[in-house]
Amino acid sequence: MTQYDLLVLGATGVTGRQATRYLASHPEFQSSSFTLAIAARSQKKLDALVQEYSLPSSIQKLVVDVTNFEQVEQVVKNAKVVLNTVGPYYRWGTPVVRACARNGVHYVDLTGEAYWIREIINKYDYCASKTGAIIVPSCGVDSIPSDISVFVANKALKETPSPSNKPFQIESSTTSWTLKGILSYGTFHTLITAMELVPRITLQESRKDYYLSPVTGRPAPSPQLSYSLFIPTTLQTHIGGFWFMRRSNKSIVERSWGLLEYDALTSKSKSNVEKARYGPSMVYDEFLRTGSSKLVARVLSWGMVMTMVLLYIKPLRWIAKKIGPQEGSGPSDATLEKGQFKTINVTKAQGSDTCAVVTYQGKGDPGYLLSPIMMADGALSLLNPSSLSSLARKGGVLTPATAFGDAFVARMHQNPRFDLRVEVVSGQGEGRKRI
Repeated sequence: MTQYDLLVLGATGVTGRQATRYLASHPEFQSSSFTLAIAARSQKKLDALVQEYSLPSSIQKLVVDVTNFEQVEQVVKNAKVVLNTVGPYYRWGTPVVRACARNGVHYVDLTGEAYWIREIINKYDYCASKTGAIIVPSCGVDSIPSDISVFVANKALKETPSPSNKPFQIESSTTSWTLKGILSYGTFHTLITAMELVPRITLQESRKDYYLSPVTGRPAPSPQLSYSLFIPTTLQTHIGGFWFMRRSNKSIVERSWGLLEYDALTSKSKSNVEKARYGPSMVYDEFLRTGSSKLVARVLSWGMVMTMVLLYIKPLRWIAKKIGPQEGSGPSDATLEKGQFKTINVTKAQGSDTCAVVTYQGKGDPGYLLSPIMMADGALSLLNPSSLSSLARKGGVLTPATAFGDAFVARMHQNPRFDLRVEVVSGQGEGRKRI
């Protein structure tokens, strides 16, 4: 079988179609910088996809059932990077990760399932580190904006001179979320799957701090009904409430923190790892911005929490499945273009009034459109090993920040759909100064 650089699994699904569309129209593909293959269960749907998007004949079409490990391994081992869009990953993702880890093939996906990520860490992190496979879950809105924002903030702080002449360490990092989009079938179905298939004890364990981290850090703040975050660059205070993606995003950021801390403790090359690490005392949190009223934030938080609780009641969950998003029911292109997200992250330096403010914006529906694009840019980053950090080149189950890092940030700067910028500020209020 012919080799290919990128393989999109689940290419005929809603997010798989967007990933395929983005990659097939990418300037690097047009200039033959990488080769592409697409795979799905149905040859008929693959042919329809090729016809709809007028895909070139150079894109290989493969029929594969992700529940059949032999089929999965056969197509995976001929790729350099696999983009897996077949979820929920707790049900369908493990054989794909296993095949990639065994064969030294890099891997990205769109999961927000921390309990499943813990499972693949336990099963395949060691194997992947031996074969050199870089396994990167959560490469969409879960959890790139959160993870990459802290990475960018840390780098900006490290490049800022400190009074002690030592690199700044992070004390706290908080992200305010604003987004407009459609609840995707994948997100909805993953939530239902967690309630119906994942053991309750596993779900309870996944709520713990540093659940995915190799080391444990300072206790993080408990979830709150209302949040407030002062933005020193604009002198605004963001008010918000509980964010249902908080748990999964926080787990990824804490794994990035833990991987960098562990690397700093065990690496012989101290200078580079000291610049990369966030600092032993960092805590992370995030919330959904709701407006200027704490009362509104509390009401919306209670509403979100109660909705999650009610979905555990079987008859109500049955109704939700009937009226919720359905498989294959993706919105029109015009609707997708109306969505957006914006995150503002404030990362404070330890023992200083200096902080980094990172603004990350995306134009398009966060789940259906921007997530597959971010995943695709992450996959493209993995094709150039020289652009990756020494930690990434070791392989294993990593995170967007620790796997892609600067290579991904560079792609965000080149992508017209995204705006990613950072500003370092010292002081508070009117006495602040930009550095």
